[in-house]
Amino acid sequence: MNEIQQVAIDYKRKISSNFISITQDDISSRINGTDVFVSTKIDGEFNLLYFDGEKSVLINGSGIIKKDFPFLKESVQLLKDKKFKSLIVAGELHINKVGHRSRISEVMSAISKNKEVLTFSPFDILKVNGEENIEHNYEQIINILSDFFENNENINPVDFKKISSEEVSAYYDEVVIGKGLEGLVIRFPDFPLIYKLKPLYTLDVAIIGYTEHSKKKIRDLLYALKTSDGKYVQIGKTGNGLNTQLREQIYKDIRKNVVPSSYIETDGRGVAFQMVKPLLVAEIAVNELLTENSKGLIKNQVIEYSEKTGYAFSKSIYGTSLINPVFKRIRKDKKVVCDDIGLSQVYDKIFIDNKATDEKEDLKKSKIFIRDVYTKTVKENTNIQKFLAWKTNKENNNIGYPAYVLHYTNYSPTRKDPLKREVRISNSKKQIVELLNQFIEKNIKKGWSKVE
Repeated sequence: MNEIQQVAIDYKRKISSNFISITQDDISSRINGTDVFVSTKIDGEFNLLYFDGEKSVLINGSGIIKKDFPFLKESVQLLKDKKFKSLIVAGELHINKVGHRSRISEVMSAISKNKEVLTFSPFDILKVNGEENIEHNYEQIINILSDFFENNENINPVDFKKISSEEVSAYYDEVVIGKGLEGLVIRFPDFPLIYKLKPLYTLDVAIIGYTEHSKKKIRDLLYALKTSDGKYVQIGKTGNGLNTQLREQIYKDIRKNVVPSSYIETDGRGVAFQMVKPLLVAEIAVNELLTENSKGLIKNQVIEYSEKTGYAFSKSIYGTSLINPVFKRIRKDKKVVCDDIGLSQVYDKIFIDNKATDEKEDLKKSKIFIRDVYTKTVKENTNIQKFLAWKTNKENNNIGYPAYVLHYTNYSPTRKDPLKREVRISNSKKQIVELLNQFIEKNIKKGWSKVE
Protein backbone atom coordinates (compact mmCIF):
# COMPACT_ATOMS: atom_id res chain seq x y z
CA MET A 1 0.00 0.00 0.00
CA ASN A 2 1.43 3.37 -0.99
CA GLU A 3 1.47 6.52 1.13
CA ILE A 4 -1.56 8.23 -0.41
CA GLN A 5 -3.71 5.13 0.16
CA GLN A 6 -2.81 5.19 3.84
CA VAL A 7 -3.60 8.92 3.97
CA ALA A 8 -7.13 8.16 2.70
CA ILE A 9 -7.65 5.37 5.24
CA ASP A 10 -6.36 7.47 8.15
CA TYR A 11 -8.39 10.52 7.20
CA LYS A 12 -11.62 8.50 6.88
CA ARG A 13 -11.09 7.00 10.33
CA LYS A 14 -10.27 10.39 11.82
CA ILE A 15 -13.34 12.11 10.41
CA SER A 16 -15.56 9.17 11.38
CA SER A 17 -14.53 9.69 15.00
CA ASN A 18 -15.42 13.41 14.75
CA PHE A 19 -18.99 12.76 13.60
CA ILE A 20 -21.78 12.60 16.19
CA SER A 21 -25.24 11.44 15.13
CA ILE A 22 -28.18 13.39 16.54
CA THR A 23 -31.90 13.71 15.84
CA GLN A 24 -34.23 16.68 15.70
CA ASP A 25 -34.97 16.26 19.42
CA ASP A 26 -31.31 17.01 20.19
CA ILE A 27 -31.12 20.35 18.36
CA SER A 28 -31.89 22.64 21.30
CA SER A 29 -29.46 20.90 23.67
CA ARG A 30 -26.57 20.28 21.24
CA ILE A 31 -26.52 23.20 18.84
CA ASN A 32 -25.90 26.75 19.98
CA GLY A 33 -24.01 29.82 18.88
CA THR A 34 -24.52 32.78 16.61
CA ASP A 35 -23.24 31.06 13.48
CA VAL A 36 -23.27 27.42 12.40
CA PHE A 37 -22.43 26.01 8.98
CA VAL A 38 -25.13 23.70 7.66
CA SER A 39 -24.91 21.55 4.52
CA THR A 40 -27.17 18.81 3.20
CA LYS A 41 -25.79 15.32 3.83
CA ILE A 42 -24.73 13.55 0.65
CA ASP A 43 -25.45 9.82 0.41
CA GLY A 44 -22.27 9.03 -1.47
CA GLU A 45 -18.86 7.40 -1.09
CA PHE A 46 -16.04 9.19 0.71
CA ASN A 47 -12.91 9.69 -1.42
CA LEU A 48 -9.75 11.73 -1.56
CA LEU A 49 -8.99 13.44 -4.86
CA TYR A 50 -5.23 13.32 -5.36
CA PHE A 51 -3.45 15.33 -8.08
CA ASP A 52 0.28 14.60 -8.37
CA GLY A 53 1.07 17.22 -11.00
CA GLU A 54 0.35 14.90 -13.93
CA LYS A 55 -2.79 12.94 -13.19
CA SER A 56 -5.76 12.88 -10.82
CA VAL A 57 -7.14 9.81 -9.03
CA LEU A 58 -9.70 9.04 -6.33
CA ILE A 59 -8.86 6.94 -3.25
CA ASN A 60 -11.72 5.75 -1.01
CA GLY A 61 -11.64 5.08 2.72
CA SER A 62 -10.50 1.49 2.13
CA GLY A 63 -7.51 2.61 0.07
CA ILE A 64 -8.97 1.56 -3.30
CA ILE A 65 -7.74 3.75 -6.17
CA LYS A 66 -10.11 4.76 -9.00
CA LYS A 67 -8.97 6.51 -12.16
CA ASP A 68 -11.35 6.47 -15.12
CA PHE A 69 -13.83 9.25 -14.35
CA PRO A 70 -14.53 12.01 -16.88
CA PHE A 71 -14.27 14.76 -14.26
CA LEU A 72 -10.83 13.50 -13.19
CA LYS A 73 -9.51 13.94 -16.72
CA GLU A 74 -11.01 17.43 -16.84
CA SER A 75 -9.42 18.34 -13.51
CA VAL A 76 -5.87 17.61 -14.68
CA GLN A 77 -5.61 20.48 -17.16
CA LEU A 78 -7.54 22.79 -14.84
CA LEU A 79 -5.12 22.21 -11.94
CA LYS A 80 -2.10 22.43 -14.23
CA ASP A 81 -3.34 25.80 -15.49
CA LYS A 82 -3.58 26.98 -11.88
CA LYS A 83 0.08 25.93 -11.37
CA PHE A 84 -0.59 23.25 -8.78
CA LYS A 85 2.29 20.86 -8.19
CA SER A 86 0.08 18.57 -6.10
CA LEU A 87 -3.25 18.68 -4.31
CA ILE A 88 -5.16 16.44 -1.88
CA VAL A 89 -8.80 17.23 -1.05
CA ALA A 90 -11.52 15.18 0.66
CA GLY A 91 -15.05 14.86 -0.64
CA GLU A 92 -18.05 12.72 -1.57
CA LEU A 93 -18.52 10.84 -4.83
CA HIS A 94 -22.21 10.91 -5.70
CA ILE A 95 -24.87 11.07 -8.42
CA ASN A 96 -25.04 14.37 -10.30
CA LYS A 97 -28.73 14.82 -11.09
CA VAL A 98 -30.80 17.91 -10.29
CA GLY A 99 -33.73 17.17 -7.97
CA HIS A 100 -32.58 13.59 -7.38
CA ARG A 101 -31.41 12.32 -4.00
CA SER A 102 -28.22 10.35 -4.52
CA ARG A 103 -28.28 6.85 -3.04
CA ILE A 104 -25.12 4.96 -2.16
CA SER A 105 -26.36 1.85 -3.98
CA GLU A 106 -26.76 3.92 -7.15
CA VAL A 107 -23.30 5.37 -6.71
CA MET A 108 -21.69 1.93 -6.43
CA SER A 109 -23.57 0.75 -9.51
CA ALA A 110 -22.54 3.83 -11.48
CA ILE A 111 -18.86 3.36 -10.59
CA SER A 112 -18.80 0.18 -12.67
CA LYS A 113 -21.47 0.92 -15.27
CA ASN A 114 -22.12 4.62 -15.81
CA LYS A 115 -19.32 6.91 -14.58
CA GLU A 116 -20.68 9.88 -16.54
CA VAL A 117 -23.46 10.49 -14.00
CA LEU A 118 -21.04 10.82 -11.09
CA THR A 119 -19.76 14.01 -9.56
CA PHE A 120 -17.37 14.89 -6.75
CA SER A 121 -18.10 17.38 -3.99
CA PRO A 122 -15.01 18.30 -1.94
CA PHE A 123 -15.48 19.47 1.65
CA ASP A 124 -11.92 19.69 3.02
CA ILE A 125 -8.35 20.46 1.98
CA LEU A 126 -5.55 18.23 3.22
CA LYS A 127 -2.48 19.39 1.32
CA VAL A 128 -1.62 22.00 -1.30
CA ASN A 129 1.71 21.56 -3.13
CA GLY A 130 2.87 19.18 -0.42
CA GLU A 131 2.09 21.56 2.44
CA GLU A 132 -0.48 20.75 5.15
CA ASN A 133 -3.59 22.91 5.02
CA ILE A 134 -3.68 25.12 8.12
CA GLU A 135 -6.99 26.87 7.40
CA HIS A 136 -9.67 25.86 9.93
CA ASN A 137 -12.44 28.33 9.12
CA TYR A 138 -14.98 26.25 7.23
CA GLU A 139 -16.39 29.13 5.24
CA GLN A 140 -12.89 29.99 4.04
CA ILE A 141 -12.12 26.36 3.14
CA ILE A 142 -15.21 26.15 0.91
CA ASN A 143 -14.32 29.47 -0.75
CA ILE A 144 -10.81 28.19 -1.49
CA LEU A 145 -12.17 24.93 -2.92
CA SER A 146 -14.58 26.89 -5.11
CA ASP A 147 -11.64 28.84 -6.47
CA PHE A 148 -9.61 25.67 -7.11
CA PHE A 149 -12.36 24.08 -9.24
CA GLU A 150 -14.21 27.13 -10.55
CA ASN A 151 -14.18 25.93 -14.17
CA ASN A 152 -15.01 22.25 -13.63
CA GLU A 153 -18.75 21.60 -13.85
CA ASN A 154 -18.52 18.16 -12.25
CA ILE A 155 -16.40 19.04 -9.22
CA ASN A 156 -18.41 21.30 -6.96
CA PRO A 157 -17.71 21.90 -3.27
CA VAL A 158 -20.55 21.05 -0.90
CA ASP A 159 -23.22 23.73 -0.62
CA PHE A 160 -23.58 25.22 2.83
CA LYS A 161 -25.52 27.90 4.61
CA LYS A 162 -24.34 30.01 7.52
CA ILE A 163 -27.30 30.33 9.87
CA SER A 164 -27.97 30.83 13.57
CA SER A 165 -28.58 27.88 15.88
CA GLU A 166 -32.21 29.02 16.25
CA GLU A 167 -32.77 28.49 12.50
CA VAL A 168 -31.48 24.91 12.34
CA SER A 169 -34.78 23.22 13.21
CA ALA A 170 -36.74 25.15 10.57
CA TYR A 171 -34.07 24.45 7.94
CA TYR A 172 -34.18 20.72 8.83
CA ASP A 173 -37.96 20.74 8.33
CA GLU A 174 -37.53 22.45 4.98
CA VAL A 175 -34.87 20.27 3.34
CA VAL A 176 -35.00 16.93 5.16
CA ILE A 177 -38.67 16.56 6.04
CA GLY A 178 -39.99 18.69 3.17
CA LYS A 179 -37.69 17.53 0.35
CA GLY A 180 -36.86 14.05 1.58
CA LEU A 181 -33.09 14.56 1.73
CA GLU A 182 -30.95 12.27 3.88
CA GLY A 183 -30.02 14.77 6.59
CA LEU A 184 -27.87 17.75 7.53
CA VAL A 185 -24.19 18.08 8.39
CA ILE A 186 -23.58 20.78 10.98
CA ARG A 187 -20.19 22.35 11.64
CA PHE A 188 -19.05 25.16 13.90
CA PRO A 189 -16.48 27.91 13.22
CA ASP A 190 -14.00 26.79 15.90
CA PHE A 191 -15.24 23.39 17.06
CA PRO A 192 -13.80 20.10 15.71
CA LEU A 193 -16.89 17.91 16.26
CA ILE A 194 -19.35 17.56 13.40
CA TYR A 195 -23.01 16.68 13.87
CA LYS A 196 -25.00 14.48 11.50
CA LEU A 197 -28.64 15.44 11.93
CA LYS A 198 -30.86 12.71 10.47
CA PRO A 199 -34.26 11.07 10.94
CA LEU A 200 -34.27 7.89 13.00
CA TYR A 201 -33.92 4.58 11.20
CA THR A 202 -36.22 1.74 12.26
CA LEU A 203 -35.44 -1.97 11.92
CA ASP A 204 -37.49 -5.10 12.58
CA VAL A 205 -35.20 -7.62 14.27
CA ALA A 206 -35.29 -11.03 15.90
CA ILE A 207 -34.63 -11.26 19.64
CA ILE A 208 -32.00 -13.99 20.05
CA GLY A 209 -30.75 -13.44 23.60
CA TYR A 210 -31.11 -11.60 26.89
CA THR A 211 -29.36 -10.71 30.10
CA GLU A 212 -31.32 -10.11 33.27
CA HIS A 213 -31.49 -7.97 36.37
CA SER A 214 -31.37 -9.77 39.68
CA LYS A 215 -35.13 -9.27 40.10
CA LYS A 216 -36.17 -11.49 37.19
CA LYS A 217 -36.54 -8.90 34.49
CA ILE A 218 -34.73 -8.11 31.26
CA ARG A 219 -31.63 -5.94 31.35
CA ASP A 220 -30.53 -6.06 27.68
CA LEU A 221 -31.79 -7.81 24.56
CA LEU A 222 -29.64 -9.19 21.74
CA TYR A 223 -30.85 -8.60 18.18
CA ALA A 224 -30.28 -10.24 14.81
CA LEU A 225 -31.36 -9.94 11.19
CA LYS A 226 -31.92 -12.91 8.90
CA THR A 227 -30.03 -13.73 5.71
CA SER A 228 -31.58 -15.24 2.60
CA ASP A 229 -30.00 -18.63 3.43
CA GLY A 230 -31.55 -18.77 6.89
CA LYS A 231 -28.61 -17.66 9.04
CA TYR A 232 -28.68 -14.81 11.57
CA VAL A 233 -26.50 -11.70 11.63
CA GLN A 234 -25.98 -10.40 15.17
CA ILE A 235 -26.74 -6.71 14.70
CA GLY A 236 -26.78 -5.10 18.15
CA LYS A 237 -27.95 -5.08 21.75
CA THR A 238 -29.66 -2.64 24.10
CA GLY A 239 -32.09 -2.28 26.96
CA ASN A 240 -32.85 1.36 26.20
CA GLY A 241 -36.57 1.92 25.66
CA LEU A 242 -37.69 -0.94 27.91
CA ASN A 243 -39.85 0.13 30.85
CA THR A 244 -40.28 -2.02 33.97
CA GLN A 245 -43.47 -3.66 32.72
CA LEU A 246 -41.86 -4.64 29.41
CA ARG A 247 -38.73 -5.93 31.13
CA GLU A 248 -40.84 -8.23 33.30
CA GLN A 249 -43.21 -9.36 30.53
CA ILE A 250 -40.51 -10.15 27.98
CA TYR A 251 -38.57 -12.04 30.66
CA LYS A 252 -41.60 -14.26 31.29
CA ASP A 253 -42.06 -14.81 27.54
CA ILE A 254 -38.51 -15.81 26.62
CA ARG A 255 -36.89 -17.37 29.70
CA LYS A 256 -38.51 -20.72 28.87
CA ASN A 257 -36.99 -20.63 25.37
CA VAL A 258 -33.31 -20.68 26.38
CA VAL A 259 -31.19 -22.84 24.05
CA PRO A 260 -27.56 -23.99 24.09
CA SER A 261 -25.00 -21.91 22.23
CA SER A 262 -21.34 -22.24 21.39
CA TYR A 263 -21.55 -18.61 20.23
CA ILE A 264 -21.00 -16.14 23.06
CA GLU A 265 -21.93 -12.46 23.18
CA THR A 266 -21.80 -10.26 26.29
CA ASP A 267 -23.54 -7.12 27.51
CA GLY A 268 -21.81 -3.96 28.71
CA ARG A 269 -20.93 -5.61 32.04
CA GLY A 270 -19.24 -8.57 30.38
CA VAL A 271 -22.13 -10.90 31.31
CA ALA A 272 -22.95 -13.43 28.60
CA PHE A 273 -26.36 -13.36 26.96
CA GLN A 274 -28.67 -16.30 27.48
CA MET A 275 -29.45 -17.33 23.91
CA VAL A 276 -33.09 -18.04 23.09
CA LYS A 277 -35.10 -19.50 20.24
CA PRO A 278 -35.65 -16.85 17.55
CA LEU A 279 -39.39 -16.44 18.07
CA LEU A 280 -40.02 -12.77 18.90
CA VAL A 281 -39.71 -9.79 16.54
CA ALA A 282 -38.93 -6.33 17.92
CA GLU A 283 -38.92 -2.93 16.30
CA ILE A 284 -35.91 -0.81 17.21
CA ALA A 285 -34.90 2.74 16.27
CA VAL A 286 -31.33 3.93 15.69
CA ASN A 287 -29.69 7.27 15.03
CA GLU A 288 -27.17 5.92 12.56
CA LEU A 289 -25.98 2.77 10.82
CA LEU A 290 -22.21 3.09 11.07
CA THR A 291 -20.04 1.03 8.72
CA GLU A 292 -16.65 2.25 9.89
CA ASN A 293 -15.04 3.60 13.02
CA SER A 294 -11.57 4.70 14.09
CA LYS A 295 -10.39 1.06 14.01
CA GLY A 296 -11.57 0.41 10.45
CA LEU A 297 -14.47 -1.39 8.79
CA ILE A 298 -17.02 -2.83 11.20
CA LYS A 299 -17.75 -6.56 11.22
CA ASN A 300 -20.86 -8.44 12.29
CA GLN A 301 -21.02 -12.09 13.28
CA VAL A 302 -23.09 -14.57 11.26
CA ILE A 303 -24.47 -17.39 13.38
CA GLU A 304 -26.39 -20.54 12.52
CA TYR A 305 -29.38 -21.77 14.51
CA SER A 306 -30.53 -25.36 14.93
CA GLU A 307 -33.47 -26.63 16.98
CA LYS A 308 -31.24 -29.45 18.26
CA THR A 309 -27.91 -27.74 18.93
CA GLY A 310 -28.82 -24.05 19.29
CA TYR A 311 -26.47 -21.34 18.01
CA ALA A 312 -23.00 -21.67 16.51
CA PHE A 313 -20.65 -19.16 14.91
CA SER A 314 -20.49 -19.34 11.09
CA LYS A 315 -18.37 -16.43 9.85
CA SER A 316 -17.86 -12.68 10.13
CA ILE A 317 -18.91 -10.19 7.47
CA TYR A 318 -18.49 -6.47 6.98
CA GLY A 319 -21.53 -4.87 8.53
CA THR A 320 -22.79 -2.08 10.71
CA SER A 321 -22.84 -0.78 14.25
CA LEU A 322 -26.11 0.62 15.59
CA ILE A 323 -25.72 4.10 17.05
CA ASN A 324 -28.04 4.75 20.02
CA PRO A 325 -30.41 1.78 19.48
CA VAL A 326 -33.73 2.05 21.31
CA PHE A 327 -36.36 -0.68 21.74
CA LYS A 328 -39.74 0.54 20.44
CA ARG A 329 -42.16 -2.40 20.62
CA ILE A 330 -42.78 -6.10 20.07
CA ARG A 331 -44.10 -6.69 16.54
CA LYS A 332 -46.70 -9.43 16.95
CA ASP A 333 -47.70 -8.88 13.33
CA LYS A 334 -44.21 -9.89 12.13
CA LYS A 335 -42.62 -13.32 11.85
CA VAL A 336 -39.00 -14.43 12.08
CA VAL A 337 -38.68 -14.82 8.31
CA CYS A 338 -36.44 -13.08 5.83
CA ASP A 339 -39.30 -11.01 4.36
CA ASP A 340 -39.96 -9.43 7.78
CA ILE A 341 -36.55 -9.27 9.48
CA GLY A 342 -34.18 -9.53 6.50
CA LEU A 343 -30.65 -8.14 6.34
CA SER A 344 -31.88 -6.20 3.29
CA GLN A 345 -33.23 -3.59 5.73
CA VAL A 346 -29.61 -2.55 6.28
CA TYR A 347 -28.48 -2.95 2.68
CA ASP A 348 -31.35 -0.72 1.53
CA LYS A 349 -29.93 2.13 3.64
CA ILE A 350 -26.15 1.77 3.41
CA PHE A 351 -23.64 0.13 1.08
CA ILE A 352 -21.60 -2.78 2.43
CA ASP A 353 -19.18 -4.73 0.25
CA ASN A 354 -18.86 -8.29 1.54
CA LYS A 355 -16.95 -9.84 -1.33
CA ALA A 356 -13.85 -9.99 0.87
CA THR A 357 -15.57 -11.95 3.65
CA ASP A 358 -17.53 -14.50 1.68
CA GLU A 359 -15.67 -17.56 2.89
CA LYS A 360 -16.15 -19.27 6.24
CA GLU A 361 -13.23 -18.48 8.53
CA ASP A 362 -10.85 -21.26 9.54
CA LEU A 363 -11.12 -21.24 13.34
CA LYS A 364 -8.93 -23.10 15.79
CA LYS A 365 -10.58 -25.58 18.14
CA SER A 366 -11.22 -24.63 21.76
CA LYS A 367 -9.42 -26.56 24.53
CA ILE A 368 -11.07 -27.44 27.86
CA PHE A 369 -8.67 -27.18 30.80
CA ILE A 370 -11.14 -27.54 33.71
CA ARG A 371 -14.09 -29.93 33.92
CA ASP A 372 -15.50 -30.39 37.42
CA VAL A 373 -18.80 -32.19 38.08
CA TYR A 374 -20.55 -32.42 41.45
CA THR A 375 -23.63 -34.48 42.38
CA LYS A 376 -26.02 -34.64 45.32
CA THR A 377 -28.87 -37.12 45.79
CA VAL A 378 -32.01 -35.92 47.55
CA LYS A 379 -34.96 -38.32 47.88
CA GLU A 380 -33.69 -40.48 45.01
CA ASN A 381 -33.30 -37.41 42.74
CA THR A 382 -29.79 -36.60 41.51
CA ASN A 383 -28.82 -32.92 41.38
CA ILE A 384 -25.85 -31.97 39.21
CA GLN A 385 -23.54 -28.95 39.09
CA LYS A 386 -20.97 -28.77 36.31
CA PHE A 387 -18.13 -26.30 35.83
CA LEU A 388 -16.35 -26.04 32.47
CA ALA A 389 -13.53 -23.66 31.61
CA TRP A 390 -11.88 -23.53 28.21
CA LYS A 391 -9.49 -21.49 26.10
CA THR A 392 -11.13 -20.53 22.81
CA ASN A 393 -7.90 -20.11 20.79
CA LYS A 394 -9.88 -17.64 18.69
CA GLU A 395 -9.16 -14.37 20.48
CA ASN A 396 -6.85 -13.17 17.70
CA ASN A 397 -9.32 -13.75 14.83
CA ASN A 398 -10.82 -10.24 15.09
CA ILE A 399 -14.34 -11.65 15.33
CA GLY A 400 -15.13 -10.84 18.93
CA TYR A 401 -14.16 -14.09 20.70
CA PRO A 402 -12.85 -13.87 24.29
CA ALA A 403 -9.73 -15.83 25.22
CA TYR A 404 -11.33 -17.80 28.08
CA VAL A 405 -14.85 -18.97 28.90
CA LEU A 406 -16.41 -20.32 32.10
CA HIS A 407 -19.69 -22.25 31.77
CA TYR A 408 -21.70 -23.22 34.85
CA THR A 409 -24.63 -25.66 34.73
CA ASN A 410 -26.98 -26.35 37.65
CA TYR A 411 -29.53 -29.16 37.20
CA SER A 412 -32.20 -29.96 39.80
CA PRO A 413 -35.06 -32.23 38.58
CA THR A 414 -37.47 -31.11 41.34
CA ARG A 415 -37.06 -27.40 40.72
CA LYS A 416 -39.63 -25.44 38.71
CA ASP A 417 -36.86 -24.51 36.26
CA PRO A 418 -34.69 -27.65 36.33
CA LEU A 419 -31.80 -26.35 34.24
CA LYS A 420 -29.91 -23.11 34.91
CA ARG A 421 -26.82 -21.90 33.11
CA GLU A 422 -24.40 -19.03 33.56
CA VAL A 423 -21.46 -17.96 31.40
CA ARG A 424 -18.51 -15.71 32.19
CA ILE A 425 -15.73 -14.63 29.86
CA SER A 426 -12.28 -13.11 30.25
CA ASN A 427 -9.04 -12.54 28.38
CA SER A 428 -7.13 -13.63 31.50
CA LYS A 429 -6.74 -17.28 32.54
CA LYS A 430 -6.03 -16.17 36.11
CA GLN A 431 -9.30 -14.24 36.26
CA ILE A 432 -11.38 -17.07 34.80
CA VAL A 433 -9.94 -19.49 37.39
CA GLU A 434 -10.72 -16.99 40.16
CA LEU A 435 -14.31 -16.79 38.89
CA LEU A 436 -14.53 -20.57 38.86
CA ASN A 437 -13.37 -20.75 42.49
CA GLN A 438 -15.96 -18.13 43.48
CA PHE A 439 -18.73 -20.16 41.80
CA ILE A 440 -17.61 -23.32 43.57
CA GLU A 441 -17.36 -21.59 46.95
CA LYS A 442 -20.84 -20.12 46.54
CA ASN A 443 -22.63 -23.22 45.22
CA ILE A 444 -20.85 -26.34 46.50
CA LYS A 445 -21.96 -26.82 50.11
CA LYS A 446 -22.39 -29.79 52.44
CA GLY A 447 -23.65 -32.97 50.77
CA TRP A 448 -22.14 -32.39 47.32
CA SER A 449 -19.65 -34.96 46.00
CA LYS A 450 -17.13 -34.42 43.21
CA VAL A 451 -17.32 -36.95 40.38
CA GLU A 452 -13.84 -38.25 39.59
